[in-house]
Amino acid sequence: MIGSFPAGPLTIYCWRLDLRCSDATLALLASALSLDERQRAARFISPRDRRRFVATRASLRVLLGHYCGERPRAIRLAYSEYGKPYLASGSTVPRVGFNVSHAADVALIALTADSALGVDVEEVRPIADLLAIASRFFTSAEVETITTVSSEERDLAFFLCWTRKEAFSKALGDGLTFELDRYRVACRPGAEARILEIDGSTAAAAEWSLYDLRPAPGYVGAVAMHGVPRTLDFQTLDIDTDIVPKLCE
Repeated sequence: MIGSFPAGPLTIYCWRLDLRCSDATLALLASALSLDERQRAARFISPRDRRRFVATRASLRVLLGHYCGERPRAIRLAYSEYGKPYLASGSTVPRVGFNVSHAADVALIALTADSALGVDVEEVRPIADLLAIASRFFTSAEVETITTVSSEERDLAFFLCWTRKEAFSKALGDGLTFELDRYRVACRPGAEARILEIDGSTAAAAEWSLYDLRPAPGYVGAVAMHGVPRTLDFQTLDIDTDIVPKLCE
């Protein structure tokens, strides 16, 4: 269930959701969206992609509404030039950072007060050209780590690297204009999640906090935030029992 938010900006809240739901539930979720969100949903060709978008966006509205003390339908979102959503001016709590990500049918929604953050989730799976992709986008040190781990852990190391880099990029809010090889993350399985260097600077990297998430078997995720470490409150929500009832209040 969705708990109460304590006062103070010392917690990062992160929720894991299973996006599979019935058509009846999907219709209820869609009713919480704004006109532009419903239009965006209609443009998805794949029903599965449409369901994922509707379920994730409606759940985000419920969580933001709970935090701000507003009805989910009353939440007003605006977008940066790179497409990252934020609470529009006039919202009850405009200084709140949030971000969403989904892979297959697993979604993560992260939220904290007074700070931008980024979240990413991926399903760990074999990729035929994994090392070629790593060599193209990652630093040489990260590629070396991925290459030298055991073959059983190579896919995991790759996706640990990918999700941690994506979370950092999304926290910056500027899409992929900050090239992935300009910063280095720890990606050896079992090692602490950390940003190690930014443009060669360990001091700049030390200004960031990075959190490892394991949202479901076979999935990895990460949350990145600029600033001192905060408590991570990680919960699993059910769309039918935790999200839908909030739309009917």
